Amino acid sequence: MPAVLNGLDSFATPGLATRALQDRDSFAMFVVMTKNLKPLALSDLLADVSADLPDHRRPVWRFHDNFNALLDFWLRRHGNFRLLLSDLLRSVDEFGADGPDQGEEDQLMEMWSLFRGQLDQHQQVEDEVYFPVITAMNPDFAPAFDLLAQDHGAIEECLDAVENADDGAGMMEALHLLNDKILAHLEAEEDLIMPLVLETPPPLEFVVYDEDGNEVASDEFMDEDEDNLAWVTKN
Repeated sequence: MPAVLNGLDSFATPGLATRALQDRDSFAMFVVMTKNLKPLALSDLLADVSADLPDHRRPVWRFHDNFNALLDFWLRRHGNFRLLLSDLLRSVDEFGADGPDQGEEDQLMEMWSLFRGQLDQHQQVEDEVYFPVITAMNPDFAPAFDLLAQDHGAIEECLDAVENADDGAGMMEALHLLNDKILAHLEAEEDLIMPLVLETPPPLEFVVYDEDGNEVASDEFMDEDEDNLAWVTKN
């Protein structure tokens, strides 16, 4: 189903998101957004984990002997989501009181559809492939991966809130909240997973196949739609 942004139809209407702070019943997404608003932190992920996280800090990840093409692909994928979010926020913030013209609206819808489609696919691959493999290698950290998967669900509800906002101001409010939520999630996720997979011998590796059964080279990952790839662990 194509993505929609209902708030574009009445961009200049006073923001329901602001009024919701005083009146809970005035904003349909208020309960969803406040429930899922708290950004995830690494400390949350480790709260019920008794094991120590390996001491591999962010600045040295790419220089570790176990850093490989798949990890590079995963981190760059996260970087793409950060850039897309930044572009979306900048586009929406530049709209005047009258909202976007037709060309701007079409461009925004294209950006949003690309962002949501790729994010949905990426989270599905993480939930179904990455997380189970890494958890099997590091069972003490299972509670952390359970929280990451739950946060994926919370992000989906925040995405829905952006699409279902009643007006433009509500859409902007929801988009800024989504931005905070996703940026925190990506950082916590990376700070958990990278030390674990860098510590795990041998390096975390997958053979990747396209929808026709052909192996995809590591330098071609970024050109493929994740939804059309099959991942088979070599570990």
